[in-house]
Amino acid sequence: MSEHSLPSATAISSPPRAAWHHSLLFALLAATAVSVLTTSALLYLGIDHVVSQQFAHLRNERLANTERLVRDGVRRELDALGNLGDLLGNDAELNNATYYHLYLDGEVEHPAAATRRIAEGFHLDAVRLWDTGGRLIAAAPVIPASSILPPISPPVDPKQALARVVWVDGQPWLTAQQPLVRAGNIMAVLFIGRPLTRVLANIFPAGGEVSVRIARPDQPAQGLRIALGGVAGQPVWLDVTVEDSVGRALARVKRLLLWLMPTSVALLMLLLGLTLHRQLQPLAELTRAVAGVGRGELTPVAARRGEDEIARLVRAYNDMTADLARLRDVERRLGQQERLSAIGRMAARVAHDINNPLSVVRGVAELLEKQSAGTADAQTKADAGLILHHIQRCQRTVEQLLAYGRPVRLVAERQDLNRLCTEMSERWQKSHPDQDLIFSPAATPLPVEVDALQLERVMDNLLDNACAAGGPIRIVLTAGMGESAWAEIRVRDSGPGFSAEARTHLFEPFYTTKRGGSGLGLASCLAIVEAHGGEMELGEGPGGEVVVWLPIVASGPPS
Repeated sequence: MSEHSLPSATAISSPPRAAWHHSLLFALLAATAVSVLTTSALLYLGIDHVVSQQFAHLRNERLANTERLVRDGVRRELDALGNLGDLLGNDAELNNATYYHLYLDGEVEHPAAATRRIAEGFHLDAVRLWDTGGRLIAAAPVIPASSILPPISPPVDPKQALARVVWVDGQPWLTAQQPLVRAGNIMAVLFIGRPLTRVLANIFPAGGEVSVRIARPDQPAQGLRIALGGVAGQPVWLDVTVEDSVGRALARVKRLLLWLMPTSVALLMLLLGLTLHRQLQPLAELTRAVAGVGRGELTPVAARRGEDEIARLVRAYNDMTADLARLRDVERRLGQQERLSAIGRMAARVAHDINNPLSVVRGVAELLEKQSAGTADAQTKADAGLILHHIQRCQRTVEQLLAYGRPVRLVAERQDLNRLCTEMSERWQKSHPDQDLIFSPAATPLPVEVDALQLERVMDNLLDNACAAGGPIRIVLTAGMGESAWAEIRVRDSGPGFSAEARTHLFEPFYTTKRGGSGLGLASCLAIVEAHGGEMELGEGPGGEVVVWLPIVASGPPS
């Protein structure tokens, strides 16, 4: 390709900028400013006509809602007094005290105490107890001796339980009467009451937006005048006034618009500028990413929502880089398969050269084992058994090297992982007498189904790697129960641990941190563990730590 095939750095620089008043951004901002100013002016002129009418309608609705609140509040208080009267009519102490007074020589202390208790307990302004003849038995608070007329009159119909509004000394009261019945006979009538002014003060406290007061019909109304229905005798009129917060709010809105119009124009111009900058930002990122593709960097660009041209361009670029990454991964795997194939051919030659000597050594060891059995030489027999065991391991190692890259074939049997780890740690310790190995078994058996020789290969590899950490090393081998139905093996050493790079690549084939290492050790271990249905990963330490999980099998004695 000639030097003119690609544009130079100067050629791909930004095009000359047009005059700012000819730019699209300026046109958009100017049109937005004119639109907002016009809309604000029309809004300001239309407030007095449309919004003011709406506010007046809302105020009328608020007055109507307030009227309903007043009526509902009085009705609820009357219902509450009526329900309280029903409750007090069954008050055993009050009934007994009234009975004692009427039929045991006029005893008065107990009825007076009962009425005081009721008045204080239920915060009542008046509690009166009358007999059926209209005679006052007890009252709370106590009526002064100078009072000619009690605040609440005797009952009109002693047999009737009712709640109503009555006038007492020129003030409306909410009252309820309840007959006291004993053995099917009415012996007295209980009156309870609260002044209407106190009830209204509780519903609409002073200082609030709503004010309700007792009105006189001969005076002009102040606000909304309503009449309470169902009042015995003289009706009760109420004047309801609502603070005109709507008018004040309307004035504040008008003042707000005077400075809101220029402020909104400036704010919208700023938002439009930021939005356009954000819309064009992916193009700058895409330009940098495309330049990185030539350097082999397949960095994706943050995806955009929507179906606009920029979003589709970003998705197309990300799809392209994903395809390139997959192609690179396929190439890497093909290279790895070629290396594995080369290892297989080398392993075949090694197996051919080593199997014959191993067969000779195995035959000698088997002969030695038979001879020691005849002479009852236990030590020689044990040594011969150890030789045969490691010859078997060597042969299996050659077989595994030949089979690397193919599925691991297991000869699995039910085993106790505690026992296996004990035997493997003892054999490893004998072959490494200078190493400090501590084995901590689980408190309970760990039944697993494993190929013991394959698992020993994994453990020997992990223990050997721990020894290679450098310096005097303490190795701790732990077997235990992990989460759920998993057995756990941890190999931890007191060395420096794994670097961040090693944590990323340590289980990859041909990656090694040891001088002269092949990089197949941990990769083979991982393949064996996964063939058992387990998992393997680096632990947190301290020091270097590798964790192996194996599935627990169903309950039953291991072999």
